[in-house]
Amino acid sequence: MEDKIMDQMFKKRKGNLQKALLSENLDALLVYGGQRGHVRYISGYHPNYSANLGMVFFPRIGNPTMIIRFPFDLDRARRESWITDIDAGGDVMELALRAALIIRKNNLADGRIGLVTGDQVINEMSYDVYNRLKQELPDANFVDAGYLFDQARLFKSDLEFENLRRSAKVVDQGTEAVREILQPGRSEYEIVAAVEGQMRALGAGMSLVSITSKGTSESIGPPKARLLELGDTVLMAIAAKKSGYTTQVARTFVVGTPNKAQIEIYQATLGAYMAGISAAKVGNQSSDIATAIQDAVKSQGYKPNFDHDMGHGIGIDLPEAPKINFNDHTIIKPGFVLVIHPSIRVPSIGSAFVGGTVLVHPDHIEAIHQIPTSFE
Repeated sequence: MEDKIMDQMFKKRKGNLQKALLSENLDALLVYGGQRGHVRYISGYHPNYSANLGMVFFPRIGNPTMIIRFPFDLDRARRESWITDIDAGGDVMELALRAALIIRKNNLADGRIGLVTGDQVINEMSYDVYNRLKQELPDANFVDAGYLFDQARLFKSDLEFENLRRSAKVVDQGTEAVREILQPGRSEYEIVAAVEGQMRALGAGMSLVSITSKGTSESIGPPKARLLELGDTVLMAIAAKKSGYTTQVARTFVVGTPNKAQIEIYQATLGAYMAGISAAKVGNQSSDIATAIQDAVKSQGYKPNFDHDMGHGIGIDLPEAPKINFNDHTIIKPGFVLVIHPSIRVPSIGSAFVGGTVLVHPDHIEAIHQIPTSFE
């Protein structure tokens, strides 16, 4: 049943994109990448090995073709993708040569070809690959078409919402591993390993955990070998991909019993998170969420400190558009998925980082993580 729903979803995406190509006067798209999700968005296949790549030729009329880099991954590509015409190049430049050949076979050597090579976070096509395409197709008019995917990927379907809920459960269960190991003398490496191991055991296809055990003086980042001490404020960002979709939480822990100041800072940050959720309603802008968070932090007597940023979109990738800041005026609409995670730091006294993934429905906001309302 789910395979049938997935097939319907990709057929809908195909139809929408082909209409967009017509309206934008584009003959075809070349969708290129490896780690980011634009190839997966249109094909269902994720070239997720560190050096793997995929390129999808997507014509305005007819069916798409996909070329991947590694021949050993062809079986998986054919299982995951709804595209039936799939081959492997074996070399980065071979992908460009194969794509040029396909374009010529479709009589588009002098066509207008939209390039989707990245998103608002990373552009994955190198100059060498682009230059080879230009050499092979000197009469083609290559134009940036990434904006077509940027807009389409803002909106998630009901099936994608369900996959995001599955992902959130894995992240929440992985976070529970912190409680078992949060003790003086354990290292940040051990904390991160416990969380990632738990999420992997639950079927996470990817996990990313950032941490600092010195939250009153520094931001989260990769784990270090240093050992936890009694009274440390431990801040963590925990993310995992399940069923092809990523969710993220921001969590705060104290080694031992939290003191009054730590509790008050946590409650203020939690209040800012709730204010952000309230402001994430349909019709508001991303900047309205940022303003609501800032106002909530100020109302509790704390000077805003947003060195972790206040949030962002999420879905296939981490992060995605939009950004939750004062300069992003994206209008919130049904189908959006956001991570809202404010922070407060009072140097040498206490800090907190609180938040998680929320789904935007027409009439309400659904928070899909279990965020504690107090220190336990």
